[in-house]
Amino acid sequence: MGIFKQLIVSFLIVSQVAQGSIMEQNRDLMNTNPALIDIYLQALLMKESSGNYMADHTPSTIEDFATGKPIRVQALGGYGILDINWNKWSKQAGLEGADWKDKAAQDAVAKFKVQEYFNRFGSWDLVSVAWFAGPGDADDLKSTGTLDMTQEDSNGTNVEDYVATMNRLIGEELMTIEVPIETFTPPQIYSGPQTNPVIDNQRNMDDVFAAQILDAMTKANAGGMRPSFESQVPAGAGRFEDAVVEAQTKRGNIGKPPVEQVNQYAQTVEQAFQQYLDAVNNG
Repeated sequence: MGIFKQLIVSFLIVSQVAQGSIMEQNRDLMNTNPALIDIYLQALLMKESSGNYMADHTPSTIEDFATGKPIRVQALGGYGILDINWNKWSKQAGLEGADWKDKAAQDAVAKFKVQEYFNRFGSWDLVSVAWFAGPGDADDLKSTGTLDMTQEDSNGTNVEDYVATMNRLIGEELMTIEVPIETFTPPQIYSGPQTNPVIDNQRNMDDVFAAQILDAMTKANAGGMRPSFESQVPAGAGRFEDAVVEAQTKRGNIGKPPVEQVNQYAQTVEQAFQQYLDAVNNG
């Protein structure tokens, strides 16, 4: 059943990517999808520390927002939260006095701030800009549509590279998601002599079950539809859709013309579903 779930998810993603007109119409669906917060947080954790909550970050110098003077700061933990922000952010998250070495506290504070940034800016690209360069730059980009994406931190990473890396990591996280299937109602199994009407009824139930799975997978994969709008981050920073395609390519799932891609996955899903039905019907 796990293989079947992954095939369905892969089929839906590739189908959306292959249909250029649909992707163009909803090009920012993923970038503006609030349901991706946990995936975003996993990508952020990998970007900032490779998943190490006790990461030893190199101190850096930034400009103080209040005075404009340079100040020495130290990033903390898995998400690279600055030491000058930890006490304030943890208090805002309802964890005043929390130790930054507490993994659960790091997760809670990061999630609180990331959610706050998404509510404020409306896109994951802009959340990445805010996390890396500060909310002021994200505000400027949102309001004016422009920002110096080449500005670097003390480690030589610029805004454009940071956003592009986050999008790539998000694409990789999407390729590993598990879609719950336990809540689906299985097709009814009939016992005893199989008369033609019963067999027809069984076939209809199977069709309904297949439709239920595809519908549920679509909603789980997309997280619900939201109005789309043009991304405010330059194309050079990379888009979520491109990151998904890149991740699929690395796994060897893409390399044929779009129509062949869809046909290939459609056949694979159909075969997998048929195998599942055969197993159910044969007990």
